[in-house]
Amino acid sequence: MIEYSKKSAREFLLFHQLLFPPREIEGKAGIQKVFKHLRTLQYDPQDPCGKNIDILLQARVRNTHPNDYYHWLYKQRKGIEIYDKELSVVPIEDCALCKGRFPPSRKRKLDKFLYKNKEKLEELMRLVKNKGPLCSREIDQNKKVDIFWESANWSRVALDSLWRSGKLVISHREHGRKYYDLPTRVYGDKFVYIKRRDKKKVREESVLRRVQAVGILPAAGTGSGWKGVGISKEITPLIQKLLNSNELVEIKVNDVKKHYVARAVDLRAFSDLKNKNLSPKISFLPPLDNLLWDRKMIKSIFGFNYIWEAYKPKRAREYGYYALPILFGSKFVGRIELKFNKRENVLEVIGFWPEREKKWSGKIKKSFYDYLKEFMEYLQAEKIRWSCSSPI
Repeated sequence: MIEYSKKSAREFLLFHQLLFPPREIEGKAGIQKVFKHLRTLQYDPQDPCGKNIDILLQARVRNTHPNDYYHWLYKQRKGIEIYDKELSVVPIEDCALCKGRFPPSRKRKLDKFLYKNKEKLEELMRLVKNKGPLCSREIDQNKKVDIFWESANWSRVALDSLWRSGKLVISHREHGRKYYDLPTRVYGDKFVYIKRRDKKKVREESVLRRVQAVGILPAAGTGSGWKGVGISKEITPLIQKLLNSNELVEIKVNDVKKHYVARAVDLRAFSDLKNKNLSPKISFLPPLDNLLWDRKMIKSIFGFNYIWEAYKPKRAREYGYYALPILFGSKFVGRIELKFNKRENVLEVIGFWPEREKKWSGKIKKSFYDYLKEFMEYLQAEKIRWSCSSPI
């Protein structure tokens, strides 16, 4: 076991997340590095100022714009949309470590739907085979089905169920709409959606891969960062085995009750950074950034209590619908809510909340305004408009 101060734990997490320092990588090669390094990025379709993946990438990679990852995912076919922690984008080689990762209640509903609609689904598969990529709007079936998360058209549920069961893959998206196709037609004749592998080895690799996606996670196998890998009683024996083989290392953070684990290889990489004098910079992070997956851990180590309020009623929100954490160096210094007004080509600041206990120095203010301009350029907007007061 090793002991870290909170400062060192913060720096390790951010270094691992390619945020300490941020934007040291650039362009398509930088996007490739983020996917290869973190292994899974959560997809969310909401798009106030870029989708979750877009904002995550621009915080780490210079000179990116919304949807730049499409080339890596849909043109080069180096990645795949798959259910991991939630709907995620992962490198194609990780497919076997992800497939089927959704709660048992959803699995039962999926199996029931597949059984009840077997003939119709076989007919739909023939249609995809003969016609090519299809979206739900191209299927003449508007019957409502209550499954997974909400009531939806049968066509949407049918394509989604065939995707979840591995019979179809998401070929591409147009204006956010998913198009589904046969796996072999998208990824080649040699592509196998679920490879036969040693289940014990897969479970160990899944634990290591999830720790890699975040940097450190609770050693007890609890918390939202482990979602999709299993429950605590399944994860903890695997963690112990990986600790015994020295692939994982236990971490005690000073003044924090929980113990954590990190990959030994990542800790070795961090040790080379300790004596470097780094100049801090501002970054805006998306609500589903990998760093924020375990929000209790973030509160314990960073002292930052972040709740994504998109699903709260407006009257119950303390901050904004899509408030982005503001990071400066190794500290969270506030929140900002941004909206890209595409009609006017303007980046609007519609909410701004500095952390009350964090004093904004001249250095932080300069970095903030410099980065806000950089964020405007990432969106390819023409100007910035404040729709709220700036208290700094």
